[in-house]
Amino acid sequence: MHRLLFLLSTAIIAQQVAGQELQFLNSFDENQIADYAITELELDGQIAVLFNHDVEMHRMSHDMPFLDGEIEVSGAVFTPSSSTATTEYPIVVFNHGTTFVRSSAPSFKPEISNMGYLLSSLGFVVLMPDYVGLGESQITHPYCHAKSESDCGWSLVQAFVESSEAMGINLNGNLFISGYSQGGHVAMAMAKNTPPESIQNIVELRAVAPLSGPYDMSGTQLPLTFEQISYSNPAYLFYTLKGWKSVYGGIYEDFSEICYEPYASVIEPMLDGFHTAEEINAECPEELTDLFPEELIQTVLSNPDNIIMQLAAENDVFQWVPEMPVHMMYCTEDEEVFYQNALLAESWMNDNGAQDVVAYNLGAANHNGCALSAITNSMLWFYSLNAAGTNSTPDISFEANSNITVYDLNGRMVYTGDLKSRPHLTGIFLIQPEGAFQAQKKFLNW
Repeated sequence: MHRLLFLLSTAIIAQQVAGQELQFLNSFDENQIADYAITELELDGQIAVLFNHDVEMHRMSHDMPFLDGEIEVSGAVFTPSSSTATTEYPIVVFNHGTTFVRSSAPSFKPEISNMGYLLSSLGFVVLMPDYVGLGESQITHPYCHAKSESDCGWSLVQAFVESSEAMGINLNGNLFISGYSQGGHVAMAMAKNTPPESIQNIVELRAVAPLSGPYDMSGTQLPLTFEQISYSNPAYLFYTLKGWKSVYGGIYEDFSEICYEPYASVIEPMLDGFHTAEEINAECPEELTDLFPEELIQTVLSNPDNIIMQLAAENDVFQWVPEMPVHMMYCTEDEEVFYQNALLAESWMNDNGAQDVVAYNLGAANHNGCALSAITNSMLWFYSLNAAGTNSTPDISFEANSNITVYDLNGRMVYTGDLKSRPHLTGIFLIQPEGAFQAQKKFLNW
């Protein structure tokens, strides 16, 4: 009953903005967001002081190309507030990780736990595509299908940019793309493709941060999965195969061809947009050889000409040479998306002429444990890059003989000593005077 009342209330305030349907969902002020970041996410206070904007959340419905036509999809839009009408904001597209439940897509999660609030409170317009088959879209979700992922993301950017003036949002032209897990795959897919022509002179893709994503489906992710006796998330494998079948066809005629009974009859109906990965995994046996036919396993391991591996190769997203910085992040104990994806992508891109592609090792965390660190680091990187293009001025209120410690936005110490002897630094830094923590100071060419 409460869910029905919520949907009715949002429908009442839905409006058409520049041809796009926009529904206001929720808002939180900067203090609520900072408090959540500290108490629930346990973010360091040095980072929490950067949450300086109240944030509104909307759901935007928009059209996108799909197969031979167009479909309507949805996405979440988070906009920061400002005390001045002339403030210009950058855009971050943050692509979410795997979800099996249609109503778990970003635009259906208006609670403060939605990562969009935190990212937007840093001073970004944050766009979070729901993806085809999730959110308002009722068809099968084509999981890790690079083209529809890219088209969905760019269509949301286009829809927002074309609506931004009517919404009263000024843009500074900087665009950044990131995403975690499946979202890392989406980030790569978007970045390798050309933005819609109508916005190419309005926004510029400045940097990309793919996080723990399966960039090499054919050579890394699927083979390493099937080399193991067991895999932590077999539901992902069925999600991939059913999703690819929905757009390509030809993989199987009957689900029992890719999954032994009695599991096939149980699992296929659960891939309906209403069951979680945990529910599906609970129905699976421990060993992959009890679940998948030996022929399928050997196909993945040794037959690149099989249709499954041909489609996997078509959905690899690392074989392109970025003209913008691409900083990937990964953790070495990731049991779901293997970190070798990032190392392979880094090597291929640099060997083929990329100038600023780096894969950062964030430590020995598992997939879920890596997420917050990876997202935080990428957003602070974007924050610093965006600020480097502004006209900020020094804001230093310490006494001339103060001893200070200066940290970059990744928390690394870059200087400690007398204020007067500081080196020339360009960017945004956190300054800690001797004996007490001072809130962040923003400065350029310090």
